[in-house]
Parts: sequence; C-alpha cells; structure tokens
Amino acid sequence: MAEKGTSLFSPCKMGKFSLSHRVVLAPMTRCRALAGIPGDALVEYYTQRSTPGGFLISEGTLISPTAAG
Repeated sequence: MAEKGTSLFSPCKMGKFSLSHRVVLAPMTRCRALAGIPGDALVEYYTQRSTPGGFLISEGTLISPTAAG
C-alpha cells in the first residue's frame, strides 16, 4: 500500500536502483524480436519508450533456438 501523500511522479528507490518516478512500462508485445532474436526493431521500440531513471520491462525472447519447443 502506498504511503499517504506519495505521488506517482515522485522519485523512489527499488533495491539498489533509484527511479525518477513510479510509472512502470509493462511488456506489451512479443513481435519485435524477429525469429526470437532481439534486433534493431526491438532496440528502437524500447528506446522510444524509455526515460532516464524509469522502469521498463521488456518482452520475452528465446534463450536458445530449442527453447520455443
């Protein structure tokens, strides 16, 4: 539960990380890693959405060619 009087846009610490605000971008797609391999499109997508001191969770990608099943 948030402390009374805290602001969504106020700085906070999460473990050893200092965040500029409390807004988190959750993963919303798995379409940027063509053939399961992160590439330029994925980097561009998250670069456009990142902010200094922000918290962004990227999409999942495969750790090996056999990981897809």
